[in-house]
Amino acid sequence: MEIFDWIRDIERVYDNLIKNAKNINLKDIEQFREEQARNFDEFITKINVLVNTAIGNLTLAVDVETNTYEKDSGDAINKIEVDFKKKIANLQKLIIEKVGLDF
Repeated sequence: MEIFDWIRDIERVYDNLIKNAKNINLKDIEQFREEQARNFDEFITKINVLVNTAIGNLTLAVDVETNTYEKDSGDAINKIEVDFKKKIANLQKLIIEKVGLDF
């Protein structure tokens, strides 16, 4: 029965075509996945560099502002102390007069 042989041959050819198509598609999918993984790794690396740079810049800016604030507040406190020391004698005299202890 020659017709059955032909059908078997057609089935084999069909099976081979399906297997080949699966293998080719699987290779394409694997290549695409690997390419996307590389792209994602490169993207993550760039983002990490960007974030680390931003954090470093922010840290430097905060340090500068902190030092400026500490210097300015220290200068203000020193000025208050100097003014207080200059005026303490007058303040003591005024308190003595107001309390009535100036004999």
